[in-house]
Amino acid sequence: MNALNQLTNTEKLRLLHDLFPNEIPELLDDILGFCTAFKENAAKYKEAWDSNDFTFETWMHLSQQTEKLIKKKRFDMVRSSRIFSEHLSFAYEVFFVIDRIVKYAENRCENRKFKLAVDMLFSYG
Repeated sequence: MNALNQLTNTEKLRLLHDLFPNEIPELLDDILGFCTAFKENAAKYKEAWDSNDFTFETWMHLSQQTEKLIKKKRFDMVRSSRIFSEHLSFAYEVFFVIDRIVKYAENRCENRKFKLAVDMLFSYG
């Protein structure tokens, strides 16, 4: 295994799944829930949008692509860390996915160790 600062996003996602397989179903459901809310409340989100990294339209596209992918592959993603990591780290969707994982860990997850792992794997500070 590579040093933490040398892991790819695919490797980080796979490690997270391998360490916390029981968190994955709820995490995927949380991401899907956000995708739905984001789409249904697009005007509100667009008005409050303040990201310098992505336009609102790009983020909406990433949300929609991620939603389609999870709906199509959810069963396999829950069962396989390889499928989870390879599909969710494809292209720019990985930025959306990591953002949602971090927010899930900060706001919804009750597993302290999962929160620590997410902070360790995905914090950039």
